[in-house]
Amino acid sequence: MFWRTIPRAVNLAALSSILLLLVKLFIFNKISEPVDGFHELGLVFEAVLASVLASYVFYLIVVHFNEVREKETIYPFVTRWANLVVRDCKTQIAGFSKVDPIKLDFQTLVKQNIEDVFARLEPNGNAPLTSWQGGQADWLQYFENYRIRSSRNINKIMAQLIFLEAPLVALLMEVQDSKHFSNIEIFSRVRLDNNNLMTFADDFFEYVQACRELDGYLKTHAIHSAND
Repeated sequence: MFWRTIPRAVNLAALSSILLLLVKLFIFNKISEPVDGFHELGLVFEAVLASVLASYVFYLIVVHFNEVREKETIYPFVTRWANLVVRDCKTQIAGFSKVDPIKLDFQTLVKQNIEDVFARLEPNGNAPLTSWQGGQADWLQYFENYRIRSSRNINKIMAQLIFLEAPLVALLMEVQDSKHFSNIEIFSRVRLDNNNLMTFADDFFEYVQACRELDGYLKTHAIHSAND
């Protein structure tokens, strides 16, 4: 696992230097000098290869080992924050069942399921969440609460960008840059006269799909929370 985290080009350069140095020491050094100056040139070549190997060892001990150690230290936190993003999505879906008889499953729901539920929910109706002012939050405030929570956790993860794998970053950005998050951030501040939430159904389903992809990545790469 340690070696697989080293850039391929670095390993390739080190391996090539070792092979060339061995060829120089055990083959070329035994051949008589064909032209004056080849011996001195060989010494320079040997010094260059030795310098490359010394740099590789320095990189392993001083740079890469430290990066691996730091990554192992930070990834339990990254794991926890990423799983909280997924859990926020699951919690919202579970919240629908408190006001609607249809129970949705995070892993198997389809867009039609979301449309059926959103068709029966009023934007200004009471959601299963108490607002910070002490009253009952409406559905747009409900979505906004979880958007803020998830964005905070994503921002915590992104602050550790140098330790993150590119696929994980892409999946997190897919959640944070979702149309659902963008629209809720805007419309949660106004009072809508709509009779239902159908306007938000498509975007919410895309957000769910993004969270499912993130959840799948976390499980596949064995960094899924044991408590989730």
